[in-house]
Order: sequence, then C-alpha cells, then structure tokens
Amino acid sequence: MRSLIPFILLLAAPAMAQEAADVPGVPAEWFAAKESAAAARAPDLDALGTEVLDRARWSTTTQACKSLTRTEPYGLQPATADRLVSEGLKAGAFVGAWTFYARTDCAETPLLRYMYIAESDGRHLLLVVNRGEAISTPSQMRETSKLAAKAAWDRAKQQQPSCEVTSVGMRQTRIAATDGDLSPMQFGTRFAGGWSEAWDFVACGRRATVTVRFEADGKGGASARVTDVTLS
Repeated sequence: MRSLIPFILLLAAPAMAQEAADVPGVPAEWFAAKESAAAARAPDLDALGTEVLDRARWSTTTQACKSLTRTEPYGLQPATADRLVSEGLKAGAFVGAWTFYARTDCAETPLLRYMYIAESDGRHLLLVVNRGEAISTPSQMRETSKLAAKAAWDRAKQQQPSCEVTSVGMRQTRIAATDGDLSPMQFGTRFAGGWSEAWDFVACGRRATVTVRFEADGKGGASARVTDVTLS
C-alpha cells in the first residue's frame, strides 16, 4: 500500500518560500545555543537499533517490502533549524532533534531518513521522514511535497484524464545536483547556495520524477520550485 497525499494538500497553493522559524535574537546564535544545550540528549544510534528497525516496519513507507529484517543507522546530525523543531524548542516542548539515515535490506526501500526528537519530559519521538537522501530539512520537504505531488499528478493526468488524485504516492528521493557555493550543513540546514533534488512519485499508475530546485535564503530557510517532471 502506498502512502497517499491527501486531496486537500494537492489542491492547496503551496508557499514557494519555506522559511525557517522566527526565533529570538540572531538565528545562528539561537540555534547554536539550543544545539549545545541538547547535546547530552543526542541518541546513541547503536543503542537505538531495535527501535529503528521497529519504526521502519511500522511505517507505511515500507509496506511494499516483502522482507525487512535489518536496518543500519548512520549519519547523525542536528536538526535544530528545522521549522517544526524550532517551534517545538520555542514552545518548550522539545529539547533537541536530530536526523539520520538507515540502510535496510529491502530492495524497494533501501534507505530511510529518520528524525529523532528529544522531548522536554524526558521521552522521545522517532519518525521515518522519507525514503532516500535529501538536503532539504524534513519541514522543507513536507511543505514542498504539496507542490511536487501536484506537478506529478498534473503530468500523469495528461496521459490518463480519469485518474484520481488519491493515486499519488511519494516514493524515493535523491540529491540531483549541488551548486559550487552550497554552504556546509549547519543546525540541519543550509544558509547559502542552492541544490536540486529528484523525487519519485507514483501517479496514475506511472512513475513521475519531479525535480525540485532549492535556494537557501541566508536565514535557515529556502525557496523551492519545480523545474522538471518526467514520466516513465
């Protein structure tokens, strides 16, 4: 079963600017202070192994997997500047958050991206964000996926006019290109430069690859636009 993009999200007009949260003072200083304060709550990926596998098995993103018996987590990095995370930090609900990847033994979904959120009450949340690699923050991807999914549906519907919007499901993601001036990752985001990501969707029974171009805005957010859609 594919995860479905809700009808209302496809018809909504998504914002082209995926802005970072409005935080007090100088954003970079605020992010750095929050990241430092949260360091003690960063997860040990080895100790988290069983939960990582369980979460992958529970996720709708892996329902096409005939077998999923192994996950190998790696690449932990802070996600402090992700908008959802920053809003949770401002509200006092979160202490910190991190993203990481996990390789799996499922051919259909060989790589997953996760988000680990340390809550202020001592508990934590572990979420599967997407299949495959990405530079965009989870919040940037979630918001831009509305635009990308509609682009995939529009293109596929040209070939199959009777196709329903509920046929659209997001699949693999990958980094398509990076600019030479793309800044290093800081607080889970990029502050300068641009990049492109290729997102695969299933739409109207066809594979639609949507290329999304991101431009960092210097504040932790980014603008996003669809530059290409191909059917296969």
